[in-house]
Amino acid sequence: MAALRLLPHRIATARSVLWHRWWTERDGSRTELSALLSGWDYASRTAVGISVELDEDALLASTGLDSLDDLEILAMADCPSAQRRFVATKSLRDFQRGSTVDVTVQLPPGQVANAVRLSAHLVLARSTPKRGYRVAFLRGSRIDSSEPFTLRLEGDSGRFPTEPVKFSELGLGNAPWTVLTTYDELSDGFLGSVRLLVNTEHPVGKLVLDPKAASRVNGLLHADVMRLLIANVAAHGEDAGDFSSYEGSVGQVLETMCQGFLSMSLRTAAHLYKDDPMRFDLILHDHLDPLAGVMP
Repeated sequence: MAALRLLPHRIATARSVLWHRWWTERDGSRTELSALLSGWDYASRTAVGISVELDEDALLASTGLDSLDDLEILAMADCPSAQRRFVATKSLRDFQRGSTVDVTVQLPPGQVANAVRLSAHLVLARSTPKRGYRVAFLRGSRIDSSEPFTLRLEGDSGRFPTEPVKFSELGLGNAPWTVLTTYDELSDGFLGSVRLLVNTEHPVGKLVLDPKAASRVNGLLHADVMRLLIANVAAHGEDAGDFSSYEGSVGQVLETMCQGFLSMSLRTAAHLYKDDPMRFDLILHDHLDPLAGVMP
């Protein structure tokens, strides 16, 4: 049953605000979003946005507001897995009657995972003196909202290239998954040198490859992938800081992963893994909560 939101102030009528579907913009071209964002991985720099049409006269009449200058469009992208929120705003101060307003949210590389929940709101941009009866005057008061939209990031491409294989044929034992790395230096390209191998002979590996069941074990997979990648850097003793600025490099992608999910640099994570592995594991569990999906 849909929730009924009761607000202390007047809100826009349905005919005064028209929210369009969410879209993504790549290389200057817009594409309407489906439930799954194709081609996404950790190195992706993604922009998502929404457009809205406003009937100025109907909006002001229904809300009691004097001008659209006091309003702004607020777009939010919430990522439960990373516990991050990304926000963008668009003021209506320069709104031109009959025009469409666009607002775009940036999803930084390495700072989102699994899925993001997109929502947009028409809100009061600043607090004003009290006005007429039930007319909004506090900053952030919601005048109208779009329907929330959940965008899955993982499914067809995963965080990086994923290959389902039989581990028995490769002599890899009975693990559900592992990470294969072929880079020589952290300046090498991430997408061409890191691969997630999923064991099709393992029951948990099979769950990962099943879109309907993957959420049950994704947390475990994410934690293991982080651990394996950082362990590899720690074992080689490389200075991650020298390569973290190379766009799309192993160092840059792992740096953004560590910053986004562990709130520390790759260099700090690698040293912690090497010097105090138990402390590293506690931090990993605290930030990623890998067992959340297996709880009833």
